[in-house]
Amino acid sequence: MRLRRFPSSLHKTLSFAVIHLAIAVVVGWLFTGAFVLAGALALVEPAVNTVTGHFLDKVRFERASPRLQGVFKSGLLGVSHLVVAIGVGLLLGGSWIAATAYAIVEPLANAVAHYFFERWWERRSFAGQPEPAFT
Repeated sequence: MRLRRFPSSLHKTLSFAVIHLAIAVVVGWLFTGAFVLAGALALVEPAVNTVTGHFLDKVRFERASPRLQGVFKSGLLGVSHLVVAIGVGLLLGGSWIAATAYAIVEPLANAVAHYFFERWWERRSFAGQPEPAFT
């Protein structure tokens, strides 16, 4: 039986999803001391943020230009993401300090990991091939 190959972009997305989840669990464990709680935090927080993001996408800034609408929406999403992360962390862990630290450190750790993942992925993708020309 031969398995169907996934497109490269799907491989990349799934690969980073695994890394992202692992980082979220490790950071959650470092701040809570409980592996199960860290796993719940790593799964529940993104789910709640996804639902929140869906509703925030419906927000319109009628008097703003399209460019400013994007800026306002991104700012609102960033603030809501932080509030949701702290809220979920507080509900699951019970500590304001741990919840706030998790809400700040986890995205930063993932941003750093994403940088190195992106570099690794590009080297892996183009090994033996000429670099693509970007215009």
